[in-house]
Amino acid sequence: MEPPSSGRRRATRHISTLRKMKDWHVTVRNKILIVGDSNVCRFPPFLDQHLQVDSYPGANFRHAAALLSRAIAITPPEMIVLAFGLNHRSQRAHQTSVKQLQAALRAAKLRFPHARVLVPAINFSPALPQQEKFSLLALNRHIQEHCDFIPPLPREKFSTETDQ
Repeated sequence: MEPPSSGRRRATRHISTLRKMKDWHVTVRNKILIVGDSNVCRFPPFLDQHLQVDSYPGANFRHAAALLSRAIAITPPEMIVLAFGLNHRSQRAHQTSVKQLQAALRAAKLRFPHARVLVPAINFSPALPQQEKFSLLALNRHIQEHCDFIPPLPREKFSTETDQ
């Protein structure tokens, strides 16, 4: 744990729940909002006082759309990063994950029309089953062709834990 005097902050990890759509909410307090699945909770501590990082374990783009559509803004965000996608790995890209991504983007733009919305390409383990890799590759292709996106990390700077 960082001492309070260091000025370092961490991601807010929201509760794990089976009632995600009911139990999860987001209150925007900073100019830059990163909202994502459990992976964003692993971000290192940060100093930027304009940055807010909210982690929702097990979340996907469908949950992002619900969160953003009912978000409360203390400070209107200038930038929103939607860091979801890995939890879509077992879904068909064009039938489910792409449509849910589009819904999340619409919700962000409707709720925060002046914010820039970015979607990171999804890094994933090469050890995933082939079908899951195909789904994530298709989702990444859509992200890179149709979204304001953040490129994936270079392979040599990306690793996974035991759950891949």
